[in-house]
Amino acid sequence: MSASTTTASALALDGVSIDVDGRPLVSDLTLSLEPGSRTSVIGPNGSGKTTLLRALAGLHPLRSGSLRRPDEHPGMHFQDGALWPHMTVAEHLAFVDVDDDHAWRAALLARFELEGLARAKPDHMSGGERVRLGLARTFAARPSWVLLDEPLSHLDAATQARMRSLLPALVAELGCTSLTVTHDADDVALFGTQVLSLSGDGGWWLGDADEALAAPPTASLAAFAGRGTLLRGRTDAGGSVDFGHGLVVRSAPADAEVVALLMASDVVVTAAPVGNGRYVAPDGRGGCWVQLGDHLLRSATDPRDLVRDASVDVSATAPPRLLESNR
Repeated sequence: MSASTTTASALALDGVSIDVDGRPLVSDLTLSLEPGSRTSVIGPNGSGKTTLLRALAGLHPLRSGSLRRPDEHPGMHFQDGALWPHMTVAEHLAFVDVDDDHAWRAALLARFELEGLARAKPDHMSGGERVRLGLARTFAARPSWVLLDEPLSHLDAATQARMRSLLPALVAELGCTSLTVTHDADDVALFGTQVLSLSGDGGWWLGDADEALAAPPTASLAAFAGRGTLLRGRTDAGGSVDFGHGLVVRSAPADAEVVALLMASDVVVTAAPVGNGRYVAPDGRGGCWVQLGDHLLRSATDPRDLVRDASVDVSATAPPRLLESNR
């Protein structure tokens, strides 16, 4: 294991593996982030997202591989805040502002809506105010690279909306190389032009954010993006698996456990007095959930003309798409 620095703001990992208590979270991760690049980091709980950011910042050891990082410390927003209880808001920003730029710190207080709290300490602030303080401190040193661990968590919906506008603008303004952990599929493309998906068992995938969300290439990405429904089964000797109701995957490996994705855009739902399915509820994204036999399917059909628990006809305009197979 080795770690080195470079004067550029690029970040590079070569064959990096990371464990926690002997459990592999990331295995053989290799990537190079160009200066100013923006990457969203996603994955299920416990997949190593926070641990990866801590490793990049030098706060968690690598099991193997090498890491090249910029000379200066990153601006880092910790999920739990990691605020200093003995310091005021103004002191938090001044402590990390190596340029002692009063105007910049005043601008950050205003942009993060903390002007009236400059003399307050964390114990006398609300949860949302503490989150905003952590974010303001992240940018106080004008960092060339930032690590943001779920920066919108613990904020109310209205504040989240304002921060969704502010954070990408600040990153662009400073030209930061950024990695942002998020659990919200709607934020992936906002915070990154590319996405790094961690599976939790050491596996990972890196690619274009827009493409990954539109047509997820892995089961973990598909589950995260919520673009459809994951179907699991075992193929027969001919490499086919029938999930019932005309949902068939063909030309897969024979006698293998498979995961397939039925895209929500391929599921058509229409009201019917005696249909093959049942409308369950809206999905919160303009589509709906329907029950088809044993399958709870996501559909992109607008549910406004549907009645909860009423009979519907459910059909698929395309077969499920094979994502993964394991003999």
